[in-house]
Amino acid sequence: MANSTSLHVVWLRNDLRSYDNAALYYAAAAAGKDPASAVIAIFIATPGTWQQHHMAPIKQDFIRRRIKQMQTELNEQNIALLTVEAGNYKDCVPIFTKLADAGMVALYGQTEYEQREQQRDKLISQRLLQAGIAVNWYDRLCIMPPGSIVTQSGDTYKVFSPFKRNWLARLREQDISCFPKAKSAALYDADNLVQQLGYARMANGDDSSANYPVAEQQILENMRQFCQQQVADYNDTRDFPALNGTSGLSVYLACGVLSVQQCVNRLQMEAGPTLEQEKSGASVWLSELIWREFYKHILVAYPELIKHRPFQADTAAIRWHNNKSMFNAWCEGKTGYPIVDAAMRQLNQTGWMHNRLRMITASFLVKDLHIDWRWGERYFMTKLIDGEFAANNGGWQWAASTGTDAAPYFRIFNPVTQSERFDPEGKFIRQFIPELAQFNNKEIHWPHKKTTPSTYWPAIIDHAEARKITLALFTEVKKSDE
Repeated sequence: MANSTSLHVVWLRNDLRSYDNAALYYAAAAAGKDPASAVIAIFIATPGTWQQHHMAPIKQDFIRRRIKQMQTELNEQNIALLTVEAGNYKDCVPIFTKLADAGMVALYGQTEYEQREQQRDKLISQRLLQAGIAVNWYDRLCIMPPGSIVTQSGDTYKVFSPFKRNWLARLREQDISCFPKAKSAALYDADNLVQQLGYARMANGDDSSANYPVAEQQILENMRQFCQQQVADYNDTRDFPALNGTSGLSVYLACGVLSVQQCVNRLQMEAGPTLEQEKSGASVWLSELIWREFYKHILVAYPELIKHRPFQADTAAIRWHNNKSMFNAWCEGKTGYPIVDAAMRQLNQTGWMHNRLRMITASFLVKDLHIDWRWGERYFMTKLIDGEFAANNGGWQWAASTGTDAAPYFRIFNPVTQSERFDPEGKFIRQFIPELAQFNNKEIHWPHKKTTPSTYWPAIIDHAEARKITLALFTEVKKSDE
């Protein structure tokens, strides 16, 4: 096609999928009305900004692998996907200025909620609108977009339970619709366009995420299989890290390879009436998806959270001990508490950690080692393949008793009893701490009682004493606040 072609440009960011992609769907629909139009997609890698946001290298690699795969998938839909390697968000502005010069008539994209992303999109929108180019944003990160679930006085819910009740009531009133795969009439030859933009093509990754599939059909099939075959047992198995009891879909939701609409739509189809049963596996998994939305609503309503401020302002005065050697021991899985160490080794080796273990390790860092929750929040982001700000921040503030609807500060996980309860046979511990393989199922949770010498790390702290210190730290700021 010649340069006189009117280009409908889809900017892919957190919606790395062909199915249920509103931006692709509407761009193809608009271009289909004009034979002189074409649809192209663009993905802009911004490793400088990714580094500022502490994005894990394994997540960066997954995104790069997914985009390469998506090029092939979109090509079959007659949609060219341009991949550009820029430095940071500021570099995105001239890219769209040049696309405007090359014949762009409209931009389509999915909304992002974080402050820097909002500022970037606002600036680009202003520039394009001034040039007479249409800009279309679609809010599909949540089933119920931020601002749609509010209290009777119009405020954002700060407690999860009433938020969930309102959310579920709204779900019963409306159908969840997913967009069909978009298709363009003809494939636009975008090779010259990449050169005009003045940026290199996106670099390849390092294959550190190779254990995670990137083909959309396979990921959709994994989601279907979970909803058909595993979700019924979810409530019984999800807290046991030695079992394959979770969906394994978090990375795909975090990067938008799956939409939450697709997940809930499939869950409704497969679970039927059990979805309304409070303790069924389907309803409990749905509740986890609602938690993801809850934290996104909180982030939009309280944007200061992006600056890593505690939701409960009084907890900003807590005098954390912040012992760096203890923090390093926690990071490396050398605390002497087997369940904590195994969990941290899982994170460091695989880029993922079981959700129950996220709670245990977070509680241990904050309430046993008395280290600022923000240190742990940042470390998780540097390692997690499924790291996303709202969920990670919400989870850490929940565990640290500084957030919205957080665990009360006097709720302090005992890492040994948690280990005995959720890894009763020590299978998970043995998987990641082979040096404890010889211990029996009882000893493995606390190997320090064993009279024979052990090469395992000594316990870094005494939990009972640490608990007293935590209560004192919180009581001090709560009393001063009163």
